[in-house]
Amino acid sequence: MTSTTPNEAIIIPAAKAPLEIILVETYTPGPKELLIRNEAIALNPAEWKIAKLGIFPLNYPVISGFSFGGTVTSIGSSVTRFQVGDRVAASMYFPPKQGNQYGGYQKFVVVGEETAAKVPDAVDIATGAALTGNLTTVVGIFEGRLGLGKPDFEKGVVGKGEKVLVYGGSSSLGSLSVQYVAQAGYEVVTTSSPRNMGWVSGLGATAVVDHTLGDEETAKALIERGPYVAVVDTISLEDTILVNKKVLDAQGGGTLFGVAVSAEDKIPEGLTYESMSWPAILHEERNAGLMSWSFHEYLEQALAKGKLITPPIEKIGGGLKGVQVALDKLEKGVSGVKLVVDPR
Repeated sequence: MTSTTPNEAIIIPAAKAPLEIILVETYTPGPKELLIRNEAIALNPAEWKIAKLGIFPLNYPVISGFSFGGTVTSIGSSVTRFQVGDRVAASMYFPPKQGNQYGGYQKFVVVGEETAAKVPDAVDIATGAALTGNLTTVVGIFEGRLGLGKPDFEKGVVGKGEKVLVYGGSSSLGSLSVQYVAQAGYEVVTTSSPRNMGWVSGLGATAVVDHTLGDEETAKALIERGPYVAVVDTISLEDTILVNKKVLDAQGGGTLFGVAVSAEDKIPEGLTYESMSWPAILHEERNAGLMSWSFHEYLEQALAKGKLITPPIEKIGGGLKGVQVALDKLEKGVSGVKLVVDPR
């Protein structure tokens, strides 16, 4: 049966079409799923491009939204880890399952048990939601692909004595990456503008380089602080890729790991650049169990022990209409801040 509780959603009716608010059903979760009363929608930088530019092929009309959090209102028949009333931070299924019940731009949303984490009463739901969008990307790159080892808040981690370059420490992806890699025992070198440098320094980085120095000076400063066992570009624009290529060239070559680049941001000749949908790597057989570890162990413990710092959160009101406001802000560009909408 489907609940009779009213549900509203933001829907993208067609590629590049204006968003609409519509009434939708309130769903019944499947056997290993939760139904959440959505209380925080955390927006990720690519979402304005998905909504306005249609950069990914989607089955329209579609309800988007990848990161969210709220209170569990019902559970599936096979769920054992959660109960009604739990506060959770969650992420959309990945790879995406068919069905608009899984999109975060609505007041009630269905999530898989595997990609939900309990949020302690003392922690704002928005804080948890702000972390879930990048969590599987971070774990996918640094553990699923690079095998650098996992943080362990119970036993602690012995320092590796090796350095990792995370370019873009003030971005939401970069800031979580810096913390995760430092917690795994590595010395982390990263970049930031002077405005965010103090905040980024508190994330656990060994050194923070001012990227406004210009490409040549930035590359020189990063090279001086190397060499690195891994170089990851969390920004992945043409100019940042060129800086990181100089770093890799200076230490004899290697692979630059990054995120998706747009058509206008070209990969320079002579650079080995690797990018994929990093959360998908967690579903590979060799990474079995890593997805649930990410949410049920790492994120839950990090939230409970206060081990993660989120970028400053800008809460946007207006109910579901706030999603459009947030997307417009993302299109104009934001730095060092995470936009979170309360759909209620």
